[in-house]
Amino acid sequence: MTPADERRQLIRDIIEIADRETTRIPPMMGEEWLTLDVTMSQFKVLLLLQKEGALRVSEIASALSVSQAVVTGVTDRLVHRGLVERVGDPHDRRVVICRLTEDGSQLTRGLSRSGLERGRKLLGVMTVDELRLLKETFDMAAGVLDRVRHKLGLEHVEEGAERAKQTDEAPEHNKNGAA
Repeated sequence: MTPADERRQLIRDIIEIADRETTRIPPMMGEEWLTLDVTMSQFKVLLLLQKEGALRVSEIASALSVSQAVVTGVTDRLVHRGLVERVGDPHDRRVVICRLTEDGSQLTRGLSRSGLERGRKLLGVMTVDELRLLKETFDMAAGVLDRVRHKLGLEHVEEGAERAKQTDEAPEHNKNGAA
């Protein structure tokens, strides 16, 4: 078998195992996930804002590969629900920045905590040797993902976190833009 053939076969085997075994894992979603009342688009915006902090509408649109009009509609509904707020950019008054409200932060942190707790339960049945091997595998996967991000030019996403730190110092605005 050539190295290229072996590579293709390994990829097929990994996908087959992942497909088969993911259906056999105990459900990872707790009650809070099953009762979550947001659309997938809203959920993606919430997760992005949790990860990156405050972002411009254009940055959200770019990260999610959708139009700014779509992001505006999605964020309108999240603002109405009290999960996201809009603030002015202190460096450019024409720009509106979206960030999670305290309720939005609590929701996303709670969902993250729930997933982590369930993950810990699953990892808790593994031996130390299995955990070491899994950690090595995850470390290797993280390195591969870094290479993929670099190759795709996705390093710019990390700039959103820096801007969020600067925006936190900006004056707060209500949804009508008044200070």
